[in-house]
Amino acid sequence: MARRHHKEPPGNSPPPGASGFTQPERAACRRPSVAPPAAATIPGMKDYVLGTSDHELERLALQQRVWGPTTARFLDRLELSPGARVLDVGCGPGFVVEMLRERVAPGGEVLGVDASPKWIEHLRARIRSQGWSEVRTLQADINTLELEGGYDVVFLRWVLSFLPERARVVRRLAELLVPGGRLAVMDYNHEGISVFPRSAGFEAVVRATRRLYAQSGGDTWVMGSIASLFRSAGLRPTVFEPVVIGGGPDSPAFRWADAFFPYHSQPMVEQGVLTAAERELFLREWEERKVDPDALFFSPIVVGAVGRKP
Repeated sequence: MARRHHKEPPGNSPPPGASGFTQPERAACRRPSVAPPAAATIPGMKDYVLGTSDHELERLALQQRVWGPTTARFLDRLELSPGARVLDVGCGPGFVVEMLRERVAPGGEVLGVDASPKWIEHLRARIRSQGWSEVRTLQADINTLELEGGYDVVFLRWVLSFLPERARVVRRLAELLVPGGRLAVMDYNHEGISVFPRSAGFEAVVRATRRLYAQSGGDTWVMGSIASLFRSAGLRPTVFEPVVIGGGPDSPAFRWADAFFPYHSQPMVEQGVLTAAERELFLREWEERKVDPDALFFSPIVVGAVGRKP
């Protein structure tokens, strides 16, 4: 097992819930361009509804800018040190892989696993351009994943909520940890997501989002059961950090929502979890709030939790 030392979060890190953005970073959080959705898979799911289109890649990049500071604080709690071995499950295009690599280099290893060939190729191109010797990739579905163990940390961000067999997956990932290793999860307790002034259209789209997850066996409230999932896998719950971000139309949080709901509400109609009339109402009310300087958006609760292997 890799040597660890206590690492305090950087002194200039923003407090939980704050945006942590400089003015140039706010300008960078523009709405992604629209492109037709493309079906793809993520670990444990066929036909991942969010797809791997260019729009989704841009949205994920924006999401990283918005939630990167929160993710960084959570990763600091893991106290990773050079030489550690980390598995990033459902790594997507690899935005968190880079953050993990910074913490285990030199001498460590990060393995990024994702079912999407497009995301894996995107990450491989990044590895080649940056010359990262510490990063490897594997295209694989988590349900058929066969790996040798020996990992200090297994990390999942916004993956577990999609999976229908969450308990089995957590048990399998726990087996890959060394004694004292940590399973680190960031995901939703989907309460609190809201916009003010209140919007019946937005509330309909939120309900549709939850149905979309549930149709494939997912659970948008997965972090409400994370302690029991850890314990059933023989892990001891340690870290538990809920975070909510929010702000007005010019805030990173609002732009994050703007990149998701207007675009992905159309596939929701096509999949029967939202009516066309509900979407029309949502789009009209959302545009009104985008130009209302007093409007406020609040994210769902995003929880960072860690289970330690004895």
